[in-house]
Amino acid sequence: MSRPHDRHLTPTLSSPSRSPRAVPTISVPAELASDAAVPRLPTVVVSSWKGGVWKTCLSASLAERLSFAGLDVLYLVTDDQLDARRRLGISEADPDVARIQRGSGSITVVGLAGAYAVDLLYRSGPSRFGRFDAIVVDTPPVKKGGCLPGVLLLAPTDGDDASANLIRMLRATPANTEIVLVRIDAVPKEEWTHDAAVIHDASNHEGALSYLSNPLPRTDEVREALNRGRSVWTLARRGQTREFLQGLESLAGVAWARIRPDSTLPPLAAAGNSGVHIRGWDDDA
Repeated sequence: MSRPHDRHLTPTLSSPSRSPRAVPTISVPAELASDAAVPRLPTVVVSSWKGGVWKTCLSASLAERLSFAGLDVLYLVTDDQLDARRRLGISEADPDVARIQRGSGSITVVGLAGAYAVDLLYRSGPSRFGRFDAIVVDTPPVKKGGCLPGVLLLAPTDGDDASANLIRMLRATPANTEIVLVRIDAVPKEEWTHDAAVIHDASNHEGALSYLSNPLPRTDEVREALNRGRSVWTLARRGQTREFLQGLESLAGVAWARIRPDSTLPPLAAAGNSGVHIRGWDDDA
């Protein structure tokens, strides 16, 4: 048995004598699609969906090289670890926003994560921290590190496991991001050339994708310098350390072309007399 008030809620089947007026629909402009966005400043991101592939080594050393070339660089650390600061010689006692000189340029280190980092890159810009020519971003080993649009993405790998994760990351990389694959560890050049082609095909990236042709060897000298907060650009340029620095120099050249497209990367100053190089003994340095 129905209750009395239910009768008032039951719609009639007869045609209405008149219809209510519909509210006009007003369109709201859509936000710019994230895959078409570009950062406020030329930006280099070092990211790989795996730890231990020397991401921070590459990002810190690249920021230094650009600073030595006369640029004022914002080094944006999106990881909560202190590795990036320590490797630039910045201690825990230094300010959260730390600034160091490298040559005629400078590096300002800022730690921001998630939406705060994206806001700085694409919306508000970095002006509250100073005036900069470029931004270098160091990321944790997460998939979203490869999702930033309109950047130069340096994507290091050190083997099959890292490459499998890297492929999954690059499948989400926007087409307007330029990718450069980097092989960490001394492996035959032909092997890396083959692997880079496999990564390229499997990633299905629709934008520019290239690779650093010579693998970057891990060296004890580079590792020790970074752990002590010493610039790798002050190391003696010999053996595998020279090979590593040559690779970094090539990456810096790619970055410079995006930042200063009408000029070439200023040459690196001489490191001074590093003494005699003994083959076989110094090659591991």
